[in-house]
Amino acid sequence: MKRILFQAAFMLLSTTVSAQDVIVKKNGEEIRAKVEEVGEQSIRYRKFTNLTGPVYSIARGEVFVIRYESGAKDIITPLDRSAAAGKTQDTGIAAPSQQAMRQAVARAERRKRDKLWTFGLRAGAGVSFWSFKDDLKAQFGSSSEQVSFTSNPRLGFAASAFAERYFNRTGHGHLGVGVGYMQNGGSTEGTVQDESFTYDMRYDAFAVDVYYGMRPVKNGFYMRYGLRLQLPVGMKLRMGASPNLAGLIEGTDTDVALDTWYDVDKELRKSIVPAVNLTYGYTFGHADIGLQWAMAFASPHQEMGKSPWSLSLDFAYRF
Repeated sequence: MKRILFQAAFMLLSTTVSAQDVIVKKNGEEIRAKVEEVGEQSIRYRKFTNLTGPVYSIARGEVFVIRYESGAKDIITPLDRSAAAGKTQDTGIAAPSQQAMRQAVARAERRKRDKLWTFGLRAGAGVSFWSFKDDLKAQFGSSSEQVSFTSNPRLGFAASAFAERYFNRTGHGHLGVGVGYMQNGGSTEGTVQDESFTYDMRYDAFAVDVYYGMRPVKNGFYMRYGLRLQLPVGMKLRMGASPNLAGLIEGTDTDVALDTWYDVDKELRKSIVPAVNLTYGYTFGHADIGLQWAMAFASPHQEMGKSPWSLSLDFAYRF
């Protein structure tokens, strides 16, 4: 009696293990089953949860691939109706082989992303412009007509960590968010005859980026655009002058030392400065390199300056 029970249990276990075939339909649905027959018009199977139950049938044209418990795969291709009816017809066009179909499936798999969420680091450096021409002209009053003002760039940089969520494994579209640190600024130069002076400003800020992007799965061109919220945490001012003009300034009772950075009062810097940015470049698998243009909607200074903007090289790496 024990031997009979043991054999019955062994047969039940063997049947359960061998029945773990998976039928993958073209719409992505998976059916766990024991495949009974792969016919010319349909595929007959029993449900994995009821191996002794009725035999079900599914149209051959609805099935993409069958994964057998042994690990083998059977890619289902539609049969020509004349061949199914026992007729032969030479159309002059060779049907794709199973090997060609497998290679096509492998290429399709390589064009898919490994994951929908990606995380990485981004850094950029370039030139930034922040002009104070109008403010300096106002301070000079009527004498401003004798002064020629020029806006010059300063070095700017930014670094951040980011996360991106792709809409699907084969598409390019995604949404991203980044948090980091940045510094921008600008220099305004005034020239009177052979003498000149400079007015330099810079500000440091935390930055929060929210953007939409289009990026290929592997190599190719990419782009992204979005909104950046700048939260200034520091601002500095420096003034300089040509030698002759510097001698005149240093001979006065002014407390300002030339070529020295001074902190701007906290009350004079804005708490939030919104900006827009656009990036276009090329991606090499995990790494990106591109050109980014960014412009703030207002000056970070409460009372002075135009909206700063920047142009920089942008580098990113995804883990």
